[in-house]
Amino acid sequence: MTDMNDLAVGNRRGKQIPPWRDAWIRAQYNGAPFFCEANTRESGRRIVEHEFPKKDDPYAEDMGRHAYEFTIRAYCIVYPRDDDDLYQRDYRVVRDRLMDALEQEGPGKLQFSTQRTQDVVVSRYRMTEEERFGGYCTFDITFLEYGINPLYDPNGSVMTSEVVAQAAQALRDQVQRTLEPPSPSIGTGIGLNV
Repeated sequence: MTDMNDLAVGNRRGKQIPPWRDAWIRAQYNGAPFFCEANTRESGRRIVEHEFPKKDDPYAEDMGRHAYEFTIRAYCIVYPRDDDDLYQRDYRVVRDRLMDALEQEGPGKLQFSTQRTQDVVVSRYRMTEEERFGGYCTFDITFLEYGINPLYDPNGSVMTSEVVAQAAQALRDQVQRTLEPPSPSIGTGIGLNV
């Protein structure tokens, strides 16, 4: 049987720690830290099942990966002294900072404690405070994978479809200018009695 100490790689204060503990990072969203009670990551494959008349065998067509969805149970809690931006005597400071980050428009960076950073958007969140648990609140948050804008490639340059659309609009504008009736000429001498 393998002992946990055999699996340890880090060493703090003379104690062996498991590898995942050594790589643990503080959870945060757009720089707003929080404690993470639980997190889930959901995905899979987008499968379309085709069934045909007079055939017994179906055909399952793989249409690509489902977008990642992350659900988090986060919490903010009072701490005996102010140590840093997460450990505060007034938990409301941390709570308000997280709410502000969750309500910002556009994508943000989600850092889990044990996973890589993700580009996400906030789908919804629920903050709960109970009077019997003074100095403590929970957040149930759903994030969706931000992904890549189909009009732009990962390097930020415009995709071909966008270039074609811009060129078509420019040509359309030029044709309209060409087909406009000419404006009366000034100084041509037409209509003057000499």
